[in-house]
Amino acid sequence: MEDEGEKKELVIITGMSGAGKSETMNFFEDREYFCIDNFPISLFQYLNEIFLSNKKRNKVAVAIDIRNQEFIEQFLKQLEFLDKNEIDYEIIYLDARTNVLLSRYELSRRKHPLNLYDTLLENIEAERKIIKDFMLKADLVIDTTKTSVKELQKILEKEFSGKKAKLSVNLTSFGFKNGIPLDLHLMFDLRFLPNPYYIEDLKRKTGNHKDVMDYVMGLEESKEFYKMLLDMLEYLIPKYEKDGKSHLRIGIGCSGGQHRSATFVNMLCKDLSERLEYKITKFHREIGGKTEV
Repeated sequence: MEDEGEKKELVIITGMSGAGKSETMNFFEDREYFCIDNFPISLFQYLNEIFLSNKKRNKVAVAIDIRNQEFIEQFLKQLEFLDKNEIDYEIIYLDARTNVLLSRYELSRRKHPLNLYDTLLENIEAERKIIKDFMLKADLVIDTTKTSVKELQKILEKEFSGKKAKLSVNLTSFGFKNGIPLDLHLMFDLRFLPNPYYIEDLKRKTGNHKDVMDYVMGLEESKEFYKMLLDMLEYLIPKYEKDGKSHLRIGIGCSGGQHRSATFVNMLCKDLSERLEYKITKFHREIGGKTEV
């Protein structure tokens, strides 16, 4: 049972239609949040009453999408209202690449909620333009392009499994040929390093294999850049926490995301965990396998 003195918690779920808001709402509903889908912006002024009317409503999750035109016009104003009333809130922004959103809508045979144009593609592109600035206000941005419902639940479980005293940091390796992850705060490009893909014995291996790691980290340019990158991240990460960030996602990319970027992420995860007192996780997008340290 919730304690009456517990701080109120509000989760605002928004982002692109078809990117996973319904699955995210299901996650919070299963965890006994008081959930309201398609929440009207005009009711924000009553959130205090929603919280106070029942002691079990200290945790509320609301989903808002493009159907709520008032939300687009009054978003910042309503966030100021929440701040003034000392309602603790976090914004989750869900996104996915346009081709994936198209495929999801075609499979579900549902109409796009914007419904301003003749084609689905036009509506998706218009929605992206209308709400693009909302991502900047988000505490957590989740790219569901290659994320299953189960993987989405794992991300949310990690982020909302309890109050965190410190910033959580995620290191993601990826391949530029498959697109840049949409949810990064920082990104570094390793394509200037020699590619192990062109060495026959290493071609079918990954940065999780010792011989690939030995090759990549045996290069003088790798050693020099890695030292600079490690020192820079050791300096930057506490600055992001001081600025109020609760989640920091760092992308390390190479051509295919199999060798150089995976090696660097493995090394950084180990070394940053030893140097800093933060929760560090790693994710190899093109390889799979998420590991907490």
